[in-house]
Amino acid sequence: MDGQARLVAALPAALARIQATPGVYAALWCGSAARGEGNAHSDLDVHALVTGDHRWRSNFTVKGVPVEVFHNPAHTVRAMFAAGEGDTITMYAQGRVVLPHPDLHALTTEARRLYAAGPTPRPVTQQERHRLIDEVLDARALAETGDPLHVLIACRAASLAVEGWYTARGWWGVKAQGWLPGLTERDPDAAADLRTVLTSAEAHTRQRALEALVRRVAGDVSYSDGQSDPQRMP
Repeated sequence: MDGQARLVAALPAALARIQATPGVYAALWCGSAARGEGNAHSDLDVHALVTGDHRWRSNFTVKGVPVEVFHNPAHTVRAMFAAGEGDTITMYAQGRVVLPHPDLHALTTEARRLYAAGPTPRPVTQQERHRLIDEVLDARALAETGDPLHVLIACRAASLAVEGWYTARGWWGVKAQGWLPGLTERDPDAAADLRTVLTSAEAHTRQRALEALVRRVAGDVSYSDGQSDPQRMP
């Protein structure tokens, strides 16, 4: 049995356990398995609507398959939508209803509308930019000395750059596994730079690709003045 078939076979038992949880009245199957993309290392992700005002997560294993359940009242999910929580909007937009209810139908309909509209584009903040530049210049120093740690720092900086690029362009965030396919479709040059960071065996080549990727987000690779907003301390 392949990974996806194994997940599908475990779903009825997982759903039965979820339905037996006090307060649960609707459920949505989410994640890679719900999209038909599960593998031998995937789990089952389920969003469950519950009565009352409490939210919680639970996890268990059925037939050797790990299951994670996100329990939320419907009003909490609506608040998460209003706050622009991309992960939640994406899961509700792409999930498959396995325990129907009008509340869940309304939420999935709203999530699909929000997902189609996309998030509001937002440039990186001064503090996000400073952290990114910090990582890039640390990586540059390692490249100049030939330190093998350059691979790790360059990849870490690239992840910040890609996340910032998605935010700046108004794209819903995806897991790292989706970065190359997503960028290949939307921005092939950025995808090529990311691929070079990930695959080049030569530190200077890797660093040049990293800095090209970062310039898309930060404009240049240099420090600039800035500060965070002051916060009142207790």
